[in-house]
Amino acid sequence: MSSAGSKKILIITAIVLIAAIVGGTAYYLNVTANANRRLIIATTTSTVDTGLLNYLKPYFDNKFNANMTWLSLGTGQAIEVAARGDADVLLVHDRVREDAFVASGNGTMRATIMYNDYIIIGPPNDPAGAAGANATLSMQKIRDAGLTANSTFVSRGDGSGTNALEKRLWTKAGITGYANASWYYSTGSGMAATIRVANEKAGYTITDRATFYSLNSTMALSLVIITEYDGALLNPYGILQLNSTRYTNIQSDLGTSFLLFICSNEGQALIANYTINGRQLFFPMFGNPESIGLPSENSTVTVINNMLKARGIQ
Repeated sequence: MSSAGSKKILIITAIVLIAAIVGGTAYYLNVTANANRRLIIATTTSTVDTGLLNYLKPYFDNKFNANMTWLSLGTGQAIEVAARGDADVLLVHDRVREDAFVASGNGTMRATIMYNDYIIIGPPNDPAGAAGANATLSMQKIRDAGLTANSTFVSRGDGSGTNALEKRLWTKAGITGYANASWYYSTGSGMAATIRVANEKAGYTITDRATFYSLNSTMALSLVIITEYDGALLNPYGILQLNSTRYTNIQSDLGTSFLLFICSNEGQALIANYTINGRQLFFPMFGNPESIGLPSENSTVTVINNMLKARGIQ
């Protein structure tokens, strides 16, 4: 073979090798990028403080080759973050603001996925005599005792879903001017931090039951449940899909995948099976909100079920 022919073969071989390396590298980088696609969930503190999202993360990550992360915030802050397009999906618990988020065009779909309930907790000796199943009456008694310096109420004061419930209860009880009262203390913090402050002050506060149980399993709380099982204390959680036309920067497909995952049979079963010290913390509710007195979501449920079927998600 001539010298020119040998050089030609070497050049062709080199080109093939370079193409293979470049192509192989491109494929490897693509796989790695897909395997580390980052999902950002803007969510309320209770889904984080209880460990629920940590529990769900490996199941979602493995199923969708993703890196599920979250921003633990009060519901009000979580909604603000999502409204800026700084998250891919929204998981919160304040139906009024959830519906407003969708109505404004920031979100395109919302579904109830689970629920638990709120409780009023306080010192074992219950100086306000607030124990009972009527949350409004309990709040009145806490205020009355506070006026004589016999009780303290500790509020999150952070615009969260829990804080919104607290304000509704004060309004229902006909109580105003509480925010500046000597017996009222606002932490401006999340649920776990607020419970700790109430514990230190031997005061009363409102918390979701799941966070109370979770925190009580890791530290010796002196507070006990004062009021529970009032219908006004029901605590449903909603998952919201963001408007990808408005927020072109978000991981829309991954956000939709999380919505479908948590609404799927697998996601709902995982929620039901999550416990701490044998206590179930959240109760799955997708497709059946009427069973706890919430409005029907039939049209949304149909859309999501069709999406689940189309994607082959069980």
